[in-house]
Amino acid sequence: MPKTDDFLYQQLADKIELLIEKGVYAAGDKLPSVRELHQEHNISISTALQVYTQLEKRGWIAARERSGYYVQYTQRQRLQLPAITTPRATITTVKVNEQMQRIHDGRQYKGLISLDAAAPANELFPLNKLHKALLHAVRSHKTAFVHYNDLNGYEPLRKHIARRTLSWKGAVNSSDIIITNGCMEAISLCLRAVAKAGDTIAIESPTFFGLLMTIESLGMKALEIPTDPVSGISLEKLEDAFRKKRVNACLFISNYNNPLGSCIPAAGKKALAQLLHKYQVPLIEDDTFGELHHGPERPATVKTFDKDGLVLHCSSFSKWLAPGYRLGWVIPGRYYTQVQQLKFMTTFSTGLLPQLAVYSYLEHQRPDLHLKQLRRALALQTQQMARAIQQYYPDDTQLSNPEGSFNLWVVCNKKTDTWELHRQAAAHNIGIMPGTLFTSQQKYKNCMRLSAALPWNEDLTRAVQTTGKLIRKML
Repeated sequence: MPKTDDFLYQQLADKIELLIEKGVYAAGDKLPSVRELHQEHNISISTALQVYTQLEKRGWIAARERSGYYVQYTQRQRLQLPAITTPRATITTVKVNEQMQRIHDGRQYKGLISLDAAAPANELFPLNKLHKALLHAVRSHKTAFVHYNDLNGYEPLRKHIARRTLSWKGAVNSSDIIITNGCMEAISLCLRAVAKAGDTIAIESPTFFGLLMTIESLGMKALEIPTDPVSGISLEKLEDAFRKKRVNACLFISNYNNPLGSCIPAAGKKALAQLLHKYQVPLIEDDTFGELHHGPERPATVKTFDKDGLVLHCSSFSKWLAPGYRLGWVIPGRYYTQVQQLKFMTTFSTGLLPQLAVYSYLEHQRPDLHLKQLRRALALQTQQMARAIQQYYPDDTQLSNPEGSFNLWVVCNKKTDTWELHRQAAAHNIGIMPGTLFTSQQKYKNCMRLSAALPWNEDLTRAVQTTGKLIRKML
């Protein structure tokens, strides 16, 4: 396949970005001129200009009038990473639903500048192609979608999902998959399949409040496991809990934990699968963000290394294709029958029309091209958000550095109360997510999750600047 100019400028921008990250170019260094770039790499002047325009958008360089392009940011300037979390080793009753109600009550107005968006902006989704796929589904299937659907979901869609698991070295058949109403239904079904009220679920610390709310609603308890902001859960602490028989099941976001951004490396996932096998403890794996890697390769999953069906793998199309379609799936392993029965007793089946539409899109459009563009956009937006936080927040702020998704975990000075910050930010029409939402313990009061899901603009810049000023006033 011939290299297009578009591919060349992106590729060359990536190479220069890597040199800056490695310290070959330091902040303040002048880069080769546009003409030098043109001659050295045998590219057109316009392509050379695109290279530097792309690096400007990413925030790495800045143009100086009549002088050229200079590095203005390096990885060495990044804010410090958060430390490995240290939750108490106590089993706790989860109580986050009341806090979430406070968040919902504060969203009863328009004009909110969302620093906490839960999904990418509409313009990042292939809306026109999805509309065409929906119309194609309606015309092709007439009234089929009016009636009850197969309990397990639309077979051709399940086959397509099975093929997509090859990207994480999955060996899955369509018969292993059950389509659900989003990933949250999949997780709820799995929790009910492997545990009962009063049982203890091992979770990351911090973790997504939706998982905590589900655990709370089912009357289960939580044991938070120390979590590294880069490499994920502490396997040593987890095995200690297994050895003491304190855990009935695990619930982890193995790829790009929400909100911390951690991603368990492949070796860690393999070791985790071995621990599950050794102690015969099931894991519900939330892989909602696995497709949103910023690098060239999709990370593996714990399911990749599952040899005896103890991993119940859950995911969805919500974060990269169509949040409103509410389509997820589960690969329940040895718990297939239990999950299938629970699905029958709750929602019976998932609506057929969105399944037909998504299948039509996946089969007739170019989902991998869309994903490539979306990943690039989210990586850029995450960089832009990180730069703004560095610029406008106090110097002692700690910030995660995720290699996928769009969530950033911000650890502020201990004097900062992010619920008070939430209240004050709301007065400026700015939304944030306080840190206590992401724990079953009394922790993370000075932390918050910010989202880079939306394309960067002046409103977002002002919102980060405003919240930075509010934080400084608390110190």
